[in-house]
Parts: sequence; structure tokens; C-alpha cells
Amino acid sequence: MKLLDRTLRTYLLYSALIMLISTPVFYLVIEQLFIDQVDENLWERKQTIQQQLNRFANPQALYTWRDLEGNTRLHPTTAKTSPADTIYDVVFQQPETPGQTEAELFRELSARLSYRGQPVRLLTRISLVEKEDLLSTVVLVQTGLLTLLLVGLLLLNRRAARRLWLPFYQTLDRLRQYRVEQPGPLDLPPSDTTEFDGLNQALNELTRRSHLSYADQKEFTENAAHEMQTPVALLQTRLERLTQTQPLTPEQAELIGSLNGVTARLTRLNKSLLLLARVDNQQYTKVESVVLADVLNSLISQAVETIQAKTITLSRTGFANGPTLPVNRMLLDIMLANLITNAVRYTPPGGRITIELHSRSLRIANTGERLSIPPDRLFARFQKGEAQTGGIGLGLAITKKIADTYRYTLGYHYADGQHQFVVWFG
Repeated sequence: MKLLDRTLRTYLLYSALIMLISTPVFYLVIEQLFIDQVDENLWERKQTIQQQLNRFANPQALYTWRDLEGNTRLHPTTAKTSPADTIYDVVFQQPETPGQTEAELFRELSARLSYRGQPVRLLTRISLVEKEDLLSTVVLVQTGLLTLLLVGLLLLNRRAARRLWLPFYQTLDRLRQYRVEQPGPLDLPPSDTTEFDGLNQALNELTRRSHLSYADQKEFTENAAHEMQTPVALLQTRLERLTQTQPLTPEQAELIGSLNGVTARLTRLNKSLLLLARVDNQQYTKVESVVLADVLNSLISQAVETIQAKTITLSRTGFANGPTLPVNRMLLDIMLANLITNAVRYTPPGGRITIELHSRSLRIANTGERLSIPPDRLFARFQKGEAQTGGIGLGLAITKKIADTYRYTLGYHYADGQHQFVVWFG
């Protein structure tokens, strides 16, 4: 989840929580204020009626009096009449339509008045129906305003945040496009935001140092390739001349043969290490569309003599529908050659090799005994399954490095007596 979305989600959750809490609280506060106002009106009505009682000529006129709405009445007191004034809620059935009534909530005051020295009971009430309508309207309006405010804040905050984070996304896009082999640093422009400006300066310095390190390593690789090949080639030539000298004893011939093997191994090791360095430095930048089946057929034809000599059964499927990959042809040849050579080398005489090509993957399996090293160490440098095979322990390491360069997934597992390598092409 993006940082901006995390921030907005936090704001949204907080605002929703505040809205859920504030709406009922607001409702209760408004309701209490309304009740207090109704109670105040009832007390004022009591005082007004008390001041006007002397206008009645006799008690009969007093007790038959009603207000226009019929919500105020005067009654004689009895022994059950409470001496204290009280306000309470009461429900009355009010006519809604002819033949139908509806329960309606009232706020009623029961109070004692004095008429010519005699106690009189006052019952007066005010309908609370208007309160319910008012509260519903107020809460509805308040909820709408809060929702509108919340949506507005989210939209404004998202727009402002996008504008604020624009330099960061521009830096990220430039960083994704940057390649260490390109000349010069990343060269990010300064920013008005202090944090982003500091980030750009740090990235400029980091990419500058990375490019310098890359240039130094590339120069070292090129120099090492040139300087190491010359003495190795000279040593090989001198050994060949030494074999032609006479007389040559059997002991001398054996020593010279051993030195030839060591020199050949040193030559392969030098080439493999330089290849790893060049792949690490991304020096193979040329990309072309390569038909994978054609490369496999060419490599298999090169190994056919060894396959026949070991009487290995080779089966291949899916070559007609294989993929076409955008890749450096040399690196693809090296990767597939290492896998096929490894399969041929470690397959015992009379064994079987299976090559299955699919639209997005390649599987190379060969029969053989279980590895003597842990499978998770198989792609490490200088790891060999068998000491007598003559390998230098870098073939699978180079294969893994090339696969990683093109974001391929290279995996291995042993099942049903077979070593199985699978390459997933994206």
C-alpha cells in the first residue's frame, strides 16, 4: 500500500470515528437543550396563569376554563395531590384522522396555584412532537455537513499530498531509469522541500560514487583479462615446446601432461571469473530476439558425440512452440550450454536426459545419484557435485547470475531419481 493511501486511510478512520461519536452526542445535547427550553416555558406559563387567576369570578368558571389547544386545565386539589411541583413525560392519544388516534409524547407540569387563598392544581403540557422533528432535521443536517466536510477534506488532502509528493515520485522514476554504466551521476534537480532536497543530494552523491566504482571495476576487469591471458598463453606454448624436446623421459612426460591439465584449468577459470565480472558489471548490453528452440538444437548438436559415447537417451519436447526471448545471444548461449553440459557430465552411462520447452519455462532433467552437497548451495561459486568430473565449480554460478540479470527464475530439485533444473522466463 502506498504511503499516501496509508495516510488517507488513517484520516478516514479517525474522521469516521469522530463522526460516529459526535452524532449521538450532538443529538443528546440538542435534545437536552430542547427539554430545558420546554421546561422553562412550562414554568413561565405557570407564573402567567397564577397572575391571571383573579380574573375568574368564581371557582366554577376557573375549573371549566381551557386554553385554545386544550393543553392547560385547572383542578381542585385532593388529598392525593402532591404538594411539590413536578415535570414529567406523558403520552396522550391525539386524533389523527376521523376514527384514528396516534400516541403523542408531551412534557407536563403539575403545580399548585393559589386562588383567593385556596389551593388549585394546575396541569399544563407542551407537545414534544416538534422536538422529534427538529432533532431529526438537525441531526440529518449535521450528518450531511460532517459527511461533506469529511469527503472535502479527503479530496483536498489527497490532491495536496499528491502535489507535495510529486518530487519524490519524480526522483523515484529517475532512479528506476538510472543505469550505473551510463556516464555521470543521476543529477537530480534541487527541491523546495528540505527532506526531498536532502534525498536528491544524497542520491546524486551515491550514484556518482557507484559510477566511479563501476568504471574502476570495469577497467580492472579489462586489464586483468589482458594481463592474465598473456602469461597463461605463454605458459601453454612453452609446455608444448617442452614436449617436443628430446630426449624426454616418461617421468618428464607425466609432469608435463599434469602441467598442461593445470594450465587448461587455469585458462577456463580465468575466462569464467572474467565472465562473472562482466555480467556483474552489465557489460553485455546488446539485446536481440532469440528463438530459444534454435539455441537448444545448436547446443545439443555440439554435445551429441559425448551423448552417444555415454549411450545416453535424449528426449526433447515442445521445441515447435518455444518462446522468443529479448536477450543477449552470447549470455543465453552460455546459460543454456552450462545447463546442458552439466546434465551430460553428471548423467551416468546409459542414463537419460529430458529437455522440455514450454511457452514460459524450460526444464532440463537427467538421471543420477542424489547430490553430495546441499541443494541450496548448488548455485554458489566453486561448488561441484562430483570431484572427478573435471569442472571448476563456476558453471551453475554463472548460469544463476545470467538468469538473475534477466529476472529469470532458476530452480533445482531432485525427484524420481532425476536432477531437474527449471528456468522460468518472467
